[in-house]
Amino acid sequence: MASSGSRCPPFDFSGKYYDVVSGDGCGRQSSFFEGKAVLNQSVGYSVILGFGAFFAVFTSFLVWLEKRYVGSKHTSEWFNTAGRNVKTGLIASVIVSQWTWAATILQSSNVAWQYGVSGPFWYASGATIQVLLFGIMAIEIKRKAPHAHTVCEIVKARWGTAAHIVFLSFCFLTNIIVTAMLLLGGSAVVNALTGVNIYAASFLIPLGVIVYTLAGGLKATFLASYIHSVIVHVVLVIFVYLVYTASNELGSPKVVYDRLVEVASKSRICQEPISHHGQSCGPVGGNYKGSYLTMLSSGGLVFGIINIVGNFGTVFVDNGYWVSAIAARPSSTHKGYLLGGLVWFAVPFSLATSLGLGALALDLPITASEASRGLVPPATAIALMGKGGSVLLLTMLFMAVTSAGSSELIAVSSLCTYDIYRTYIDPDATGKTILKVSRAVILGFGCFMGLLAVILNKAGVSLGWMYLAMGVLIGSAVLPIAFMLLWRKASAIGAILGATIGCLLGIITWLSVAKIEYGRVNLDTTGRNAPMLAGNLVSILTGGAIHAICSFVSPQNYDWGTTKQITVVEKEKSELPAEEYKEEKLLRAKAWIVKWGVGFTFVIVLLWPLLSLPAV
Repeated sequence: MASSGSRCPPFDFSGKYYDVVSGDGCGRQSSFFEGKAVLNQSVGYSVILGFGAFFAVFTSFLVWLEKRYVGSKHTSEWFNTAGRNVKTGLIASVIVSQWTWAATILQSSNVAWQYGVSGPFWYASGATIQVLLFGIMAIEIKRKAPHAHTVCEIVKARWGTAAHIVFLSFCFLTNIIVTAMLLLGGSAVVNALTGVNIYAASFLIPLGVIVYTLAGGLKATFLASYIHSVIVHVVLVIFVYLVYTASNELGSPKVVYDRLVEVASKSRICQEPISHHGQSCGPVGGNYKGSYLTMLSSGGLVFGIINIVGNFGTVFVDNGYWVSAIAARPSSTHKGYLLGGLVWFAVPFSLATSLGLGALALDLPITASEASRGLVPPATAIALMGKGGSVLLLTMLFMAVTSAGSSELIAVSSLCTYDIYRTYIDPDATGKTILKVSRAVILGFGCFMGLLAVILNKAGVSLGWMYLAMGVLIGSAVLPIAFMLLWRKASAIGAILGATIGCLLGIITWLSVAKIEYGRVNLDTTGRNAPMLAGNLVSILTGGAIHAICSFVSPQNYDWGTTKQITVVEKEKSELPAEEYKEEKLLRAKAWIVKWGVGFTFVIVLLWPLLSLPAV
């Protein structure tokens, strides 16, 4: 039914969100949640503590079974590298789980709510290509630093102490940013759905993760990630099926399409109280003909660029991805990353095109503030399934936060253990000492995670703001780290100057554009598209350019001799056949991942969006 300025409600399908006011006036609900929790607090605590306890016990049991019956020795090498023998399927599931953050579920639907169909596409494609291309780096580790434990060990072996400290700082910053996003999104949704205190949620969510990571290290993380991935995909299929097939409210692609046309109608009245500030209403600014159904969206494209830059930082500068590559069997590495990246694409794309577009098709009174906190998916889930939908979404979110959280714990633990303790405190540390330090860091950083989320929540930082800002802060380190393994001329001084100056220029540009465009610098103005786009681009491009110029002027001409000399702590008999590390085999694997990684990148970033333009 077409909208009409004289009708109240303007659409029959969203009538419950409108009321007749002052005789013949029409008022829209001021927000979806209105500060009220849908579920009891007991449900929230049950999900957080119940699932946490289950995974802690179950994963620890699996690790014990492997030790008891497979004969795995729980040394420090096993704890931090999982024996360097993990095969394709498990590596792929780990990548999917590790890359499925709270933002994957929440922020992807937020950009669908903001920009329409272009939002889910640019979220998914803009964060898939990094994983595909990282497969090249994963093979290069096997060729040039086969015994490394962390990315920063390789930095020190090639470029020395000064570069090591600089890149160690960037890696820690990346881990802190990712951890902050996990807990900001997780605690906000748990609080909105169940009323659980947002600060209590920040501390309780990591609890179970700490337990099973302490017990089983990287292998426990991998085993839990597999289970998490299964649950996430089951819930994902339920939501997609509900929106496009089974729901009484929507139930078919045609209904969703027609509703998206209606809610963006130019004839729709979008003034108080028929629509409140920050709510979606009428044509979309920056979209072709104001439609939610077009890929010609300036906002969507700008978000896509920011997304691509930021996620290069959180893959290439996150030690978690390097640890996963180090743990993989050489013949499985490239295939695992390609398969994991392509499977992951389906998660944000499917979820955002169902729950994100579903929120628009239902004309839900979601505000911009609710959306930036990641509350679009729970709103749609509640509108379609009631309390059952909110429990499903809460379960899915918990899986995402805990699986990615365990990866961050191991990433930080290995950096502190090998790059600080073994490098600067006790170079002759035994395996037992390394194991104790690893576990102490996991416990310490686990507690810090909760404290960090409390501080950021107090400061009013949202998931959406943090997601857009990450590229400004860490993007400058991306190209220097890539050059480290890919370019023999890359110099240490160029890497240091590129990473630090690129970061500073990115931040200066970001804040300057916010001040020039909007007259003030605060969380609101710095979180808008123009400042974020400028800061992200300046950070990654100047970082790479400075490093390249310095390296051409004063090349290193490196042969990777010192990176190949990185030693393991405990020398054990390898289960891998010698041919796994043969140069010819690794070069074939590199050629394979270059062909398919670059090929799929071209398809999903250029070819797909170009071919979709005639549909507008």
